[in-house]
Amino acid sequence: MQEFDLVVVGAGIVGASVAWHAAQRGVRVAVVDGIGPAAGASGASDGAVSVASKREGILADVAYESLEYSKELAKKNGPLAGIFHARPSFFVATDEAEEGALDALAIKLRKLGNQVKVVADLPNQKAVALGFGSGVRRLLKLDGEGHMLGYGATQAYLRASGAAFFWRDAVIDIAEEVSSVTVQCQSGKLRARAVVCAAGLQSLNLFESLPIFPRAGQLIITDQRQPNERTLEGSITAGSYLISKQLVKNETSSPPVVIDPLETGQYLIGSTREPHGRSDFTDVSVIRNLIKQAVDIYPVLKNRRVIRTFTGVRAAVADGLPIVGLMPQHRRTWIASGFEGDGICLSAWAGRAVCDAIFDEPKGVLDVFSPNRFQEMSEVV
Repeated sequence: MQEFDLVVVGAGIVGASVAWHAAQRGVRVAVVDGIGPAAGASGASDGAVSVASKREGILADVAYESLEYSKELAKKNGPLAGIFHARPSFFVATDEAEEGALDALAIKLRKLGNQVKVVADLPNQKAVALGFGSGVRRLLKLDGEGHMLGYGATQAYLRASGAAFFWRDAVIDIAEEVSSVTVQCQSGKLRARAVVCAAGLQSLNLFESLPIFPRAGQLIITDQRQPNERTLEGSITAGSYLISKQLVKNETSSPPVVIDPLETGQYLIGSTREPHGRSDFTDVSVIRNLIKQAVDIYPVLKNRRVIRTFTGVRAAVADGLPIVGLMPQHRRTWIASGFEGDGICLSAWAGRAVCDAIFDEPKGVLDVFSPNRFQEMSEVV
């Protein structure tokens, strides 16, 4: 039996953020993962820290707060220094529905404030002059958003936390006692004042009643761009992606394409939103469709070669909001899961919010994300 103040189950970016925020309070932290750091969704992400892509309402509000906080953590001596980078982002419309999505985006950003703002709203001719395809009817350029690779941020948080690490050590059970909680791992037991489950889809192994389900996304990695090739300053997001984020159950008719320039000079192109948990295959017809749409939006890509395709699987929730808060009928067991594609952006906020709730006083905003909301919905029905 090893003693800690907090045990974090799951070494993705959210769990790593919780560990670092807890360590800032001087508590002893252990992080347990069945595989290792960023082995799941955090390692299969484009890394965008984006407010613009979030569904309007509480999710966009929290993303705005998390973006601002991430910038603070990226300052000198912060855990995200050299990991988080500010960069512009582009949103394009190729049909009337996507133009409507861009209109809604501009209105949403004005409501949120001035941290992320539209700095250019360009028609077709000016978009084409910047290297975009002739089918791009409208282009919005935003300033104020950022980027950090999920696995890089995860490693940075963990290194700075000074936590004890237990890799390849699956959690079998969590048992609460009067003044402590015992985490039963394959290698032995850990006792702590509290435990946070941030294990994504693996959270279902401990709490099978959680309304979390897998959502897969197929992605593409290209070779490096040529030295004389036009440099893309930031990611390109199709208006169909904004539309898909507003939908909880339905999919758009075409994959919501995102084109992300990587620090290596490669491009990441994604992504579908498929209701399954298979990460062991990619569909050639789907990949072909993604490539076609990406090239139509940004023709420079036609000169690139595909060197890898893969499928990332994320933990999604039926109402489109993550589950963050104290587990029902528990006093020392917390959950932070179901972030789907929003974990990178919300990780800074989530780590701070969870530790505030455990060690200080929970803020009202957590009520919206609490697992109790599903119990309350059942009672109403």
